[in-house]
Amino acid sequence: MTAHKVDLRTVLVYGPLADALLDDLRSTFDEVLYYPIMPFAPRDESESLPTDEDYKRADVLFGFQIPFNLKDWKQTPRLKLFQGCSAGYGHVTDTDYFKSIPADADVIFASASGIHVSTIGEHVLGTVLMLTHKLAYLNVALHNEQRWVPHKELGGQFIRDLNTLKVGIMGYGHIGRETARLFHSCGSTIYALTRGGTPTPESGYIIKGTGDPTGSLPEQYFSTSSRSSTLSFFSTCDVVVNTLPDSPATRGFVGKEELKAMKGDAIYVNIGRGTTTDQDALVEALQAKKGDDEDESAAGTLRIGGASLDVTTPEPLPSPHPLYTLPNVVLTPHMSGLSRLYMDRCVDVLKINTERLRKGQGALNAFRGRGEDD
Repeated sequence: MTAHKVDLRTVLVYGPLADALLDDLRSTFDEVLYYPIMPFAPRDESESLPTDEDYKRADVLFGFQIPFNLKDWKQTPRLKLFQGCSAGYGHVTDTDYFKSIPADADVIFASASGIHVSTIGEHVLGTVLMLTHKLAYLNVALHNEQRWVPHKELGGQFIRDLNTLKVGIMGYGHIGRETARLFHSCGSTIYALTRGGTPTPESGYIIKGTGDPTGSLPEQYFSTSSRSSTLSFFSTCDVVVNTLPDSPATRGFVGKEELKAMKGDAIYVNIGRGTTTDQDALVEALQAKKGDDEDESAAGTLRIGGASLDVTTPEPLPSPHPLYTLPNVVLTPHMSGLSRLYMDRCVDVLKINTERLRKGQGALNAFRGRGEDD
């Protein structure tokens, strides 16, 4: 597609937005059509949806999802940009509307990848500390059981210093790089598992001061294209952080063989998607006990030390389930990205991409149409 300047006058906002952010958009666009529909909630028949006339006028669609009543590309003859409010976009590409778009249509779809990195990186660091310091276990014992826990029960001198840990990042994108930066600042050694197995520069929407712009923090890169390299990654790391999205290529990527390759006291963190992990195998590895003559860190036993899970499969996780009660698990309800600045950053991405298109440039985080380098 040939780059050209795009006239973007009307934005259709599909989802709740603070008044200050709406005013910000009114200073960016001639017209703001606003429908505060709660994203991913069941359809409330009392709520007004955008009209056919709204869709005909919209140059930009801004929201988490495709509206309920938007079914065909022909409904949006002027649309040039869909700016999503989440990093993932399978819920967009799976819709009838997206599938109806002709291959040669000059429209860009972009995600909000990069807006979550601060809180998710901090979540990973914080929950790993909860596990290495046994804070989750202590919280239950001290608050629920109201008993003073003896040091012997905790394992004596048991805390692992962050500067002794080898931290492996699966998928070295925005979130992976910021997580790496935080651990590296604490003295941890960083490893990365990527498709290519080599450093690449960071691109897309980047919050100032975050991430690893040149990809230079990892001590070593491993490649998913090599089975031996992948398993070597799992066996090397004390902490494995999974940032993988859901896709046909990633579903079930972490299975019994990968978990068996991990050290017996290793920590597995998943802030990517629950579908990327064989959850039954993970539970088995978390429930396994060390043998009498077995070294605590021994690999090859399908035993790991603990897990921090912000994602599961399915979600919500049904009750009862072992992950709710295992003492070596920190379980959270897919909330690590819920920053107070979430929507501010979404609007920032929208404004940046609007300006780029008006100048004839491609969009940051484009997953359809002209991208950053086009």
